[in-house]
Amino acid sequence: MDSLRKHFTGVAAKYLSGVDATPKSHQHEIGSNRFTSILGNPGAQKVYLDGTFLYLDDEQEEPLRASGVLTWYDTRINQPDRSAEYRLYYRENPVTARMTEGDFCVIARCLDGSLLLVMTPPGSTSEQQIRWLFGIDRLPEKGFDVRQVAGQRMVSLAEAVILEELGIETRLDDESWLDRIIAKFGPTFPATEDFSAWARESCPDTLPASKDPDTALMAWIRHEEMLFRTLERQIVEQQLAAGFRDVDHFVQFSLSVQNRRKSRVGYALEHHLKAVFEACRLPYGWQVVTEHRSKVDFLFPGAKAYHDTQWPEAKLAMLASKSTCKDRWRQVLAEAKRIPHKHLLTLEPAISTHQTDEMAANNLRLVTPREIGQTYTPEQQDWLLDLGQYVQLVRETIA
Repeated sequence: MDSLRKHFTGVAAKYLSGVDATPKSHQHEIGSNRFTSILGNPGAQKVYLDGTFLYLDDEQEEPLRASGVLTWYDTRINQPDRSAEYRLYYRENPVTARMTEGDFCVIARCLDGSLLLVMTPPGSTSEQQIRWLFGIDRLPEKGFDVRQVAGQRMVSLAEAVILEELGIETRLDDESWLDRIIAKFGPTFPATEDFSAWARESCPDTLPASKDPDTALMAWIRHEEMLFRTLERQIVEQQLAAGFRDVDHFVQFSLSVQNRRKSRVGYALEHHLKAVFEACRLPYGWQVVTEHRSKVDFLFPGAKAYHDTQWPEAKLAMLASKSTCKDRWRQVLAEAKRIPHKHLLTLEPAISTHQTDEMAANNLRLVTPREIGQTYTPEQQDWLLDLGQYVQLVRETIA
C-alpha cells in the first residue's frame, strides 16, 4: 500500500472568502506567505506550476474537473521598500466559476511539483472526507492552515477510494499473487461471486466471521481488492502491449476498466455480507422483490415472512448495501414498505453530519464496519451501528 507522502508533500486549507471566490477580469489570486513552506520561496522570479482543479459535490457522481497553469510570485516584486506578499495567480475555469464564498478549499502540492486544488461545498461529505484524508481538524479563523504531509502515513483502502476520485492512482496490487490468480482463473476476469469466494478462501489474515463480522468483512474486502487490482494490471498491460485498433477501441477499453472497478466493489460487498450472515446463522433473503418491484438487498428472516401478511412487522428487518452513498441513500427509503426503520451498510468514510442527520430524520440508520466508523465524528459514532451490532439487532428482532 502506498504512503500519502508518495503523492503529496504539503497541503493548505481554508474556507474561501469573498475576495478569494470573486474573480477580477476572469483572474484569481489566492495564497499566503506561509505557502513558502510547501511551495518554496519564489524570490524575484515567477514560478509556473501545472494545476488540476476539482469541484466535489455530494450530488454528482463525478467531480467537475479543469486544468491550468498557476503563477507563484511576489505581488510586491516591484516594490522593494515593502515586505513580500506571495500569491498564486490563475485564470478562471469551469471549476473556479463554480466556487463561491464559504466553500472549503484545499491546495495540495503533488510529488511531481504540480498542484491539486479541490473545492467542496461547506459542511458536505466531500469536505469531511478531504479533511479526514489530509488530517485537517480545526482551521484558523483567518488565512490558511498549511502543513507538510507526514512521510510514514500509509493509505488505507478507504483513503485510496477518495484519492482515485481525485484522479490519484494508488498501487493496491501485489505481484506475488499473480501466478496463483492466473492458475485459478486464467488471464480473464471471473464471475464476481467466484472471485469473492476465492478471496475469502485465500485470505491470510481473517478471524471467523461468526466471532468478529467487522474484522472479517474488511479483511475480505481488502484482500479481494488486492487480488482484483493484480489481475487487472496484468490484463491492462497485455492490452497496452497489443495496442488498439483505433481511438474508439481505446476509449471503450478505458471505460470498461473504470466501470468494472465501480460495479465489482458493490457486488463483492454483497457476496461477503452473505458469507457473514451465513456464518452467523442468520436467515435472510437476497435481492428480494417487494412493493412496486423494488428490490431489497437483504431481508430478514426472508421473502416468505415478508410477503406473509400475518407475519408481525416488528419481526422483520432489512439492510441495503452500497459501497458508496453519495446522494443515493434516499433510494433506500422506498424499499420494504412494511419495515419503517431501515438500515444501510456502506464502506464510505466520513459522511457529513448533515447527511447522517437527514438519514436519521427519515428513520434510516447507517451501518459501517468498525474500521470505517472510526472516520466519523464522535457524535455520529454514537448513532452508527457496526456490523457486529447490526447482526445482534437482527437476531433480537426476528427471534
